Amino acid sequence: MGIIGKRKRLQRAVVVAASVGLVAAGIALSTSSASATSNQVGTTISSTGLSNGQIKHVWLIILENKSYDATFTGLNQNSYLWKSLPSQGALLTNYYGTGHSSMDNYISMVSGQSPQEDTQSDCSVANTDFGSNSTIIKTGANAGQVASTANAAQPSGANAPNGANGCTYPTDTPTLFNQLDAAGKTWKGYAQDLGDQAGREDATCAGPGTKDNDPTTNPAFLTATPSHPLPPGVTSFTGAQANDQYVAKHFPFPWFHSLTGTVTRNGTDPGLTKPAQGGTDCDAAHIANLDSSSTGLFHDLQKSSTTPAFSWISPNNCSDAHDAICKGNNLSGSFNASGAPIYQAETPNPESTSPKNFTGGLYASDLFLEYYIPMIEKSPAFKDGGLIDITFDEGNPPFTYSGNSFNNANAYGPTAGDQPNASAGISADAAGQTIFGKSVHTEPTGPNSTLGVNSAGQQLYPGPGNNSFIDRPPACTSTSPKVPANCVPGIVRGGSGTTPGARSDSVAANGSSTYVLDPAILADDTGRQVTDSTDKTGPGGTSPIPANTFVGAVSDTGPQFASTSSGSVVDGSFQLVDQAGNPVTPTGSVNGITLSAEGAPGFLAPGQTADPLYDATDATTGGGDTGSVLISPLIRPGTVSSVLYNHYSWLRTMEDIFDVSHGNDHHGLVAGTVSGGIDGQGHIGFAAQPGLADFGPDVFTNARRHY
Repeated sequence: MGIIGKRKRLQRAVVVAASVGLVAAGIALSTSSASATSNQVGTTISSTGLSNGQIKHVWLIILENKSYDATFTGLNQNSYLWKSLPSQGALLTNYYGTGHSSMDNYISMVSGQSPQEDTQSDCSVANTDFGSNSTIIKTGANAGQVASTANAAQPSGANAPNGANGCTYPTDTPTLFNQLDAAGKTWKGYAQDLGDQAGREDATCAGPGTKDNDPTTNPAFLTATPSHPLPPGVTSFTGAQANDQYVAKHFPFPWFHSLTGTVTRNGTDPGLTKPAQGGTDCDAAHIANLDSSSTGLFHDLQKSSTTPAFSWISPNNCSDAHDAICKGNNLSGSFNASGAPIYQAETPNPESTSPKNFTGGLYASDLFLEYYIPMIEKSPAFKDGGLIDITFDEGNPPFTYSGNSFNNANAYGPTAGDQPNASAGISADAAGQTIFGKSVHTEPTGPNSTLGVNSAGQQLYPGPGNNSFIDRPPACTSTSPKVPANCVPGIVRGGSGTTPGARSDSVAANGSSTYVLDPAILADDTGRQVTDSTDKTGPGGTSPIPANTFVGAVSDTGPQFASTSSGSVVDGSFQLVDQAGNPVTPTGSVNGITLSAEGAPGFLAPGQTADPLYDATDATTGGGDTGSVLISPLIRPGTVSSVLYNHYSWLRTMEDIFDVSHGNDHHGLVAGTVSGGIDGQGHIGFAAQPGLADFGPDVFTNARRHY
């Protein structure tokens, strides 16, 4: 059973508002009918059920890479997010990411742009310009989307290889922050660890690289090459460092010329709009270290007048649940014996205490939330029309081959229906949104994510889901214009161009049990052949693992609490079985094993076993179900909604909450305007899809009490 089916078992009550015309979906349209799609400037469609100005301050906290099943079903030690926060507000059980891997979701949230290969790959090659104003599509279903010039040579017009497209969007691609500027609303982007390492995030708006790096004239190269080494002291732009766990791919601001401006012969031009309080969109009033004593979150929360109307909060690569083992502080030392946060005077600094362990994942994100959420809730701004939104960029399935989620079991509790195979991968990677009151289990497909197939019906290019949880023949993801009719044999994982080969693990096993302790084992390793890789401790110096032995049932549980920054925090094991599934006992001790290489079923090379994630004809459709929690005086505690929402729905909701359509910037862009958006009603990118639902009365269940 897929995630959608299981969700029905896990939900409590679903709160649905009875509104004229769309009672069943809990969607109410005001000021205009549901079928209104004309570009009438000044017309506003709002299905939030809120009155203008009811929400005065929003805090968005964005976490990383966890599915609804991993987060909200008790699989992990994250009880603060799983239990405490939903009891204070609303749990959205069907909130979806819009793509994979990470950065494309951040781009979608703030601009409505769809995934493209460089952002799907987290801008891991070089930060160059993506398209130009002339490549922005003017009309049609893709109006406002940017098309990559690198894709022109592709037979399906999509997905040039990573590094060939670009990462930073042109000036005429507006963002929510430009809309807030035009509407006279204040905003700020807070990032944990921002600026902790010189040369790592010093580009404009906390972009990767030094202050001299610019995507137009001096791109930052995120992968080191002999001709482009990393700056001194920088070990990674895309991963955490021990002294700096910030990553620019999880911070949306530097990726838009509409915010950063452009470099010309005359120097730096401003961005597309001017902030409400003056300055630029990338100055200290708008981009800040989360814990700065002068511009950080705690400083700004002291008065409603100093609290931005909209606050974006990016935890670092540890606190956002991304890394299973943190390279730096995970805030585990920032709580007293009774579990209360330690707020140092005069300015709290949770990283000033030594951590008790280096465990990451949802354990670390719970620590972050338990520290900062009460800080926000005590503020005068929250008490007067505040809204806290905690969500994730994308939903990883309950099983994973990246090793950053706990409980990668194929038969464990709520995940028992999610077997480690391609069918479950596609199911777990579902998409969803609500259009005209109806649930739609798809994402809009942009100009750079078309799903081309060959004559055999095999997918040639990854769509919004980037085929992240199924495997492909390499020719099927080739960027050569001459794609063969038959894409088999061979496999690439997630479109990366690499074949899953043999793998060696350090393990512990002996002749008294059929089970092997292996912290690296994952559910999708089930079925791989197992051979001994180190000792010959069987009788007569033979291998202690009999021939034709395979990985059986996998059990991964956690987190364990690491005391150092290395090692595993997952307690993993699997049973040895023969071809018939019967348990196999080693004939001696085993310290290391080798797992066989995988191959396409029906086209296996000698020594390969069938890859359970292989699927050549189906694409993953979206970013998976992550769930989301919202807390506000305008939400009745314990609310649960099953309405389908996604990042485009979130963007549309923010635009309507702050009434951006009545901003002061209606001069023409290539497509639409800043304040009018694509539809003339204040919605940009795919947030302007006709009939797309805002978060409605199913979420804001206390709104009428606060009129």
